[in-house]
Amino acid sequence: MTDYIDKIERLNSIINDLEQRLEIALLCANQVWWEWDIPTGILKTHAIKDCILGYDLGKIRHHLDFWMDALPPEEREPVWQSLQEHLEGKTEMWAMEHRYKNPEGEYKWVLEAGKVVIRTPDGAALRMVGITQNIHDKKVQDEELKMKNESLNQTLKLRDLVLAGASHDVKNALSGGLGIAQLLMEEDIGKTKEFTLIKNSLEKSADLISKLHEISKGYLYEAVPCLVNIDSIIDDSYVFHALAAKNKQLELKTNLLEGNSATTDESALRRIIDNLVGNAIKFTKNGYISINDISNSNTVIIEVADTGPGIPPDKIDQLFVAFNKFTDESDGSGLGLSICRDLAEKLFGKVSYKPNAPSGSIFRLEIPRELTSATKKR
Repeated sequence: MTDYIDKIERLNSIINDLEQRLEIALLCANQVWWEWDIPTGILKTHAIKDCILGYDLGKIRHHLDFWMDALPPEEREPVWQSLQEHLEGKTEMWAMEHRYKNPEGEYKWVLEAGKVVIRTPDGAALRMVGITQNIHDKKVQDEELKMKNESLNQTLKLRDLVLAGASHDVKNALSGGLGIAQLLMEEDIGKTKEFTLIKNSLEKSADLISKLHEISKGYLYEAVPCLVNIDSIIDDSYVFHALAAKNKQLELKTNLLEGNSATTDESALRRIIDNLVGNAIKFTKNGYISINDISNSNTVIIEVADTGPGIPPDKIDQLFVAFNKFTDESDGSGLGLSICRDLAEKLFGKVSYKPNAPSGSIFRLEIPRELTSATKKR
């Protein structure tokens, strides 16, 4: 009998030691652990010192009702419903973020997680254990960060509105100046080297402002999904760029997937393809430009390939950065590819680059076949 009592005492000593180790570990993580005897409602919270919310564990009532009463009134039903689902075996574990009232009457955010560890033979829950973690400071920081982000987004939106309006007005003014320059070019006054330089400068400025205006509109752009015929968009782009390709003696060709369609934003898709084809024609001196539809069942994939000079290796990392020119000889603004990238992101897709063998570039557009409200929330 004495040996049996000694074994029980040693076992209890080991259990107590393990519990203390567990409590120390949880304390370091700002957590406590609890055990709930479900039939009686007794809910014992264990901690080496006061509860993480500031309660004196030696004085509180160790019952589920105490903690249910500490919940904000509007959170009691959701917490109880969530607990019931776990007790009924509908969830593997119970985990929830909610608030408790501390002794000073302030509501503090906690994360609770637990699991039923003992059930009757017919599945009724008997005992549940879990942890409570004080996450109030982190929750407050997250909310403050969210408010700052919202404020920043509003500021950026206002900036984009101002940029869109200003670039539109400057664009109109430059267009007027170019119109006058075109008229003067027909007269003797305009047939000078100096005047030609002025006209070329106006054209480049107008192109830059036009691209800036397009970028500012892109930031404000909201994609509107509709059923889009991919064949038709590629055909339209072919017709639009055919003359420019012909003037440079380039072969412009297409490879289509008959009957290919997708639910996406038609305007954004057209602008991306037109920008990629226009860029290819601009930088290709001989050979071909090919618009290839290689879509699969889940993704629309369009590749624009050319036999141009390709992209220097040291320029690839900055290829889609605004104002970054990928050839030193380029007289462009360095905005076309950044516009493609931004519009592709609006469609929850991407634009990427790879070399074309033996020389040239391939720009690849990938967007989901179904742009829906669910896609936008990802």
